[in-house]
Amino acid sequence: MRKLVFILIIFSIMLSCKSQDSKDNYIGTWLEVQQKNNEFVLVDCGYDGESLKTSNNSILEKGIMEDVDMKIDHIKEDEEGITLFTDKLEKTYYKFLWIDKEKGISKWEIKYSESSKVVKYFVNALNANSIKKIQGTKADCISKEDVGDIINDSLVIDGGNNIILVEDDNCISLKNKKGNLIFERCFDNSIVKIRHTGGRGIPLTIINGQNSMDVDFLSKGNEWISTSITYYKTRSNREEKNSKEIIISLKEFDFNNVVEQFVDVSSKKLTSLDDIKNKEKLKEMDIYKISDILKANPISNENITLYNDAAFNLIEMENFNEARIILLDIVNFSPDRVVAYLNLGDAQWGFDENEDAKKSYQKYISLMKSEGKDLNKIPKRVYERIK
Repeated sequence: MRKLVFILIIFSIMLSCKSQDSKDNYIGTWLEVQQKNNEFVLVDCGYDGESLKTSNNSILEKGIMEDVDMKIDHIKEDEEGITLFTDKLEKTYYKFLWIDKEKGISKWEIKYSESSKVVKYFVNALNANSIKKIQGTKADCISKEDVGDIINDSLVIDGGNNIILVEDDNCISLKNKKGNLIFERCFDNSIVKIRHTGGRGIPLTIINGQNSMDVDFLSKGNEWISTSITYYKTRSNREEKNSKEIIISLKEFDFNNVVEQFVDVSSKKLTSLDDIKNKEKLKEMDIYKISDILKANPISNENITLYNDAAFNLIEMENFNEARIILLDIVNFSPDRVVAYLNLGDAQWGFDENEDAKKSYQKYISLMKSEGKDLNKIPKRVYERIK
C-alpha cells in the first residue's frame, strides 16, 4: 500500500512538472500586479484593475477604461518566451514569460500596431490569494477627475476665431473663441497630431501603423476640405513620400480609402508582379512588400500560377512566413487547387504552425484522392508530419 502511495506521489509530481513546462502556461486569467519595494503586490483602488484572459485562440484584455478582445493569429516560441501574434504581419502581439513560476508571476510585453511596446506584470488567478494586497495611493489609482477628457494638444486657428483640440490621441474637436462646439469626430485605428505650422487651416498628421499623412483642411462654407495630401509610407529601412491632389472633407476622411488613391502613384511602380518572378528580388522581400503586391495585384486565374511558383521559391529560401501569406490567398481564391495545399502545409510547418500544417496536408491528401491522382506521388514527409 505504501509503495502504491509513493508511486502516486511521484506520478503527481511528474504531472506537475510537465504542467509547469507546458507551452500553454499563458492560458488562464491574469491579474495585474505592481512592483513595490522589490516585491509584486496587488493594488486595491476600489475598482477592478487590469486583467488578461487568455485561451488557445483569443486574448481579452480588460482595462480600467475599456476592453480589448482579440483573436490569436499565430504563436511563436523562443528562449525568451512565447509570443501571441494577433495579426499575420506581426504588428500587434502579447509576449509572455515567467518571472516566478512558483508564485505565478509573469511578465507581458504588449505591442499594438500604432503604439510603443509596454511591459506589465500579472499573477495568475490560482496564485492571486497568496500575493500581498496594499491600499492604492493617488499615484496608483485613477480618480473621478482623471476620467474626464484629456486634451493632448491644441492650436488656435483662423486668426484666433477658432481652436482645434486633439483628445485621447485620436479624437478632434473644433470650437469657436466662445467655447461653442463647431465640429468633432474620432478616427478609427489612427493617431492624430497637430502640426503647429500656423495659417488659417487645420494642419493634421494622421498616423496609421507605420504610415502617416499630412493633411491641411481649409474652411469652405460649412465644411473643412483638403485639396492635397502627402503620404509617408515606411518600407523596410526607408520612408517613401508621395503627394497627390485629393479633395476630401474632414468629416469623410478615411485613412485606408485615401491610401487606395495613392496606388497609381506608388503601388503600380513598387508592387509589380515582375518582382516576384526574379528570385534575387524575391529573396529580399519581407511580408509587408508581399502584402502590398497581393493588394495591388489580387489573385486571379491569370496570375495564380506565378504566385504559386513564387511561394514555392520562398519555401526553398526558408522564407516561410512570406510563402504562407501568398498561399493563404491562393487557397482562399481557389479552394480546390491541390498543389497549393502541399505548399501551404510546408510553409506552415516551416513557420512552426504544425497543427495548421497537418490540416493543410490532410486537405491535400483528400483532394488527391477525390481527383483520382496518383497517391504514390504524395511526398513521404506529408505522412510523417500528420502522425
